Amino acid sequence: MLIGEENIVRISTAGSVDDGKSTMIGRLLYESRAIMDDQYAQIEQSSKATGESRVNLALLTDGLRAEREQKITIDVAYRYFSTAKRRFIIADSPGHTQYTRNMVTAASSADVAILLLDAERGMTDQSRRHAFIASLLRVPHVLVAVNKMDLTAYSQTRFDELVEEFRGYAGRLSFVDLDFIPISALEGDNVTEPSDRMDWYPGPTLLQYLETVHAAGRRNPIDFRMPIQVVLRPDSSFRGYAGPIISGSIRKGEEVMAMGSGLRTSVAEIRVGEDVVDEAAIGENALVTLTDEIDISRGDMLVRPRNPAI
Repeated sequence: MLIGEENIVRISTAGSVDDGKSTMIGRLLYESRAIMDDQYAQIEQSSKATGESRVNLALLTDGLRAEREQKITIDVAYRYFSTAKRRFIIADSPGHTQYTRNMVTAASSADVAILLLDAERGMTDQSRRHAFIASLLRVPHVLVAVNKMDLTAYSQTRFDELVEEFRGYAGRLSFVDLDFIPISALEGDNVTEPSDRMDWYPGPTLLQYLETVHAAGRRNPIDFRMPIQVVLRPDSSFRGYAGPIISGSIRKGEEVMAMGSGLRTSVAEIRVGEDVVDEAAIGENALVTLTDEIDISRGDMLVRPRNPAI
């Protein structure tokens, strides 16, 4: 099967500290065979070095040394994997309160937000913050994964209690689509394979959900939006502006406007990677040069003058 751009699903994950986000992602990567042998050997060695009795799959996403030593997630770690049906970009967001802003970064472009709850602890203040952010950013699909079901003896009663509690809080928010799945990331229950220990749950596994969820509605092919991430000026004769095209497309010669200042100019050249192209579109990282030297810096956004962002 040809896996096209429309079958790329962008996923953000969030939850309180130790809810098991990194372990869940590691389990997905491991069981979908997205881990190279040398990667697995490395995390196996790291797990033994820290005295753990089993391979810690969370180490697949905890890439910073400080994270590995403290067993927390600080930065947003992006991982890529695919199945026969889809390709996925998954972001492991920090759980600590001081890193909540990183969850905003991950969720801002997500098709699906996976919010983890610890089946024993239940909802926390941080769980509520993450739910509010997912609602505020209008993430099209929100999946609440009730993790660590193994610690509650896979209790349907406990799962139902948490679903009711979350729905009660969600009633004050604005979710487009909300679903719930009971899982154990550590043991692998309902992550990629159905769990015999939770035969009371009739729904899809986590991977089945991700493979079938409708994920094309968030991407906007019409309204051109290009936030500037880097201004490149290697010498006095060149000034280029680089960033992702998060919606729409732009062609050489088209008029553009810098949001905020309202200054207008036109596109002189577009580069995608090493190639000079006539047009760049949503999902591509582009470098553009402009016909006029106007004041644009990191954080500005290029749009069409007649179609500004609100």
